[in-house]
Amino acid sequence: MKWPAVLFLIAILLTLVLGVFGEYASVMNDKMVLNAALRNSTRAARNNSINIWHLMELDAYIDEQRFIFEFSRAFADSLDLTPAIDFDNNKVVFTNSGDRFNPITVEIELYNTTYDELDDNRLGVTDYHDRPVTVMTARMETPYRFKTHWLALANGVSNEDYLLISEHTFLIQIIN
Repeated sequence: MKWPAVLFLIAILLTLVLGVFGEYASVMNDKMVLNAALRNSTRAARNNSINIWHLMELDAYIDEQRFIFEFSRAFADSLDLTPAIDFDNNKVVFTNSGDRFNPITVEIELYNTTYDELDDNRLGVTDYHDRPVTVMTARMETPYRFKTHWLALANGVSNEDYLLISEHTFLIQIIN
């Protein structure tokens, strides 16, 4: 009579442990989806925000407000979100009509410089010393929405304590 109780206890403990690993896999999946959307939206915004009046010159320049608009449009379309753009603070807040994500805040910083002024050792040897380059930093954060009841209880009363944060820096240069 003792071994059925032990098997029952092992089954309960195994279920709890597998639930934690399942939640961890869900966190990693959500983080990968958000990072991929961030990277793809940056590429789409770069392609759509070139100032067309500079295309005949040597280098093309990025229009900052259009970049933020195109980024928010591409990011919202990729994850089925609704954007609210704050051009004054270069911030976009994305809300979800469903229950997949909590509100996602993306702060975008664009900095125009040249390769020589940037002086970054990770760039390696380049022939474009005096050419303009735009450094774009995107910082995304969202409170994680726990999928299992027990882990939400273990985290506390609210989901605000566990944030998914991602920060990426991109070099944007368009040479004709």
